Amino acid sequence: MDVSTLSRVGRVGEDGLRPVEVRLQFLDVDGDPTKATGMVEVSIERATQRGAVEVREFDLADPTVQRRHFESVTGCYMFPIRIEQAGMVEGRALDIDAVYRGGDGVELRAGSRLVLGRDLRASSPEE
Repeated sequence: MDVSTLSRVGRVGEDGLRPVEVRLQFLDVDGDPTKATGMVEVSIERATQRGAVEVREFDLADPTVQRRHFESVTGCYMFPIRIEQAGMVEGRALDIDAVYRGGDGVELRAGSRLVLGRDLRASSPEE
């Protein structure tokens, strides 16, 4: 499992926030993208200030969650995570950590740093 370099800041939602689009990719023994079943926990925290900003869990054993989050084009699961804290501005570094726990007891961990390319809160509705 890897936190993909395709992770990024998404488009502005109706609430005026841009989500952090965390993309996780699972690879089989041949290095090909594959789906997973189990629990995924994604946490995001400021790189310079410890303490999780946001923590989310996703149950990949649920077929509805599978369909909603798996992108066949990228071979990744995309989890949009909204962060409503102040100071989430362009240039801010965020650490993304993911833990996968499979039904068979397997535990995988991956992490990455994402530097925000845009403010998470839009300054105008058309932005």
